[in-house]
Amino acid sequence: MDRFFKTISNNSNRIQSLSKSAFSQARKKLRPDCFIELNNSILSYFNENAPTPKTWKEKRVVAIDGSSLNLPNHSELKEDFGFTSNQYDEIIRAKCSFAYDVCNELVLDAQIDKIKTGEEDLAVRHLKNLNPQTDILVFDRGYPGHWLIGFLMQKGFKFCFRLSKSWKDGIELANSNETDIDWIMKWRSNRGTTKLKEDNIPLVIDGLRLVCIELPSGEKEILATNLIDRNTYPIEDLKELYHMRWSVEESYKLFKKVLHIEHFTGKTSLAIKQDFFAKVFTLNLSSIIRMQGVVIKQNSKKKLKHKKQINKTQAIAKTKDFLIDIFYAIDIRSLINTLISMISNKTDIIRSGRSFPRSDSSIRRRHKTLNYRGI
Repeated sequence: MDRFFKTISNNSNRIQSLSKSAFSQARKKLRPDCFIELNNSILSYFNENAPTPKTWKEKRVVAIDGSSLNLPNHSELKEDFGFTSNQYDEIIRAKCSFAYDVCNELVLDAQIDKIKTGEEDLAVRHLKNLNPQTDILVFDRGYPGHWLIGFLMQKGFKFCFRLSKSWKDGIELANSNETDIDWIMKWRSNRGTTKLKEDNIPLVIDGLRLVCIELPSGEKEILATNLIDRNTYPIEDLKELYHMRWSVEESYKLFKKVLHIEHFTGKTSLAIKQDFFAKVFTLNLSSIIRMQGVVIKQNSKKKLKHKKQINKTQAIAKTKDFLIDIFYAIDIRSLINTLISMISNKTDIIRSGRSFPRSDSSIRRRHKTLNYRGI
């Protein structure tokens, strides 16, 4: 806050400074909803004014994925968010979820709740901010279920799920000579029908399609979708569609490794939500600015051997450096052009087709990489 007041004081000798007590009292009056409104505001502005919003087959691809966040060790947070246990300790944690526009790299909606909240419940909360006419939803293996698939069909959404190895129909397709079949999803148990009846989800759901895709590793990937028009959505396009989901994983990496979301600045539920939604806003603001820098690079006449992209960490760092000026500058257009010009020179080569084996998550926790620095 001292840096903030120094910046807006135009270097005068009378620079305001705050005590810890004053800061804490003022912070209690700040609702996390203000950051949600700021985020919605820049998303609306982007939709109305972006010169080159990206789509896939004229549709917006939205990857929905959840993650968990480690919270400070405090009794209020333990009660409000819950905890998980191991052989050594109780770890206070929260569950979060993103609805992520993978083409434009924007968090369309973010949710945070108790650690025991189901990922499919958080996914359903995203739907109020999504459009079944323009959006295709993509989910990983943890999401497919009779209720969620039926609910999305009921709301008119198009979707693509990856099935886990435990799905009987997926196993049968993987072991057959078929790669693309029509599928009727049937409820195979006499239990658990109460929730289906409450939401009018039928026990038999048709209008689905199962696709088997063999990966370079030899593993077979089974996708379930209601994109049943094979002329518009052939197997190769569905493979590309699901692969696009990886962008949401990259957004979580930025959220945790670069923005350091788990380094919370308070020990109350209010502080946790303030930090969470403020950093979602920061992530989106830097992404919007960076994507306009990408347009400048693409329109340049210089021919490059490799495609390049603007370094996301540099974009976030420069956005935070200019953040106060973005809100207070008189000539905002000139300021943004300067910022875009700066980040347009901070590029990385895009090497397509690369893949790496997924390492043991316990090893990742024990050995911290030096490649990612917090901003």
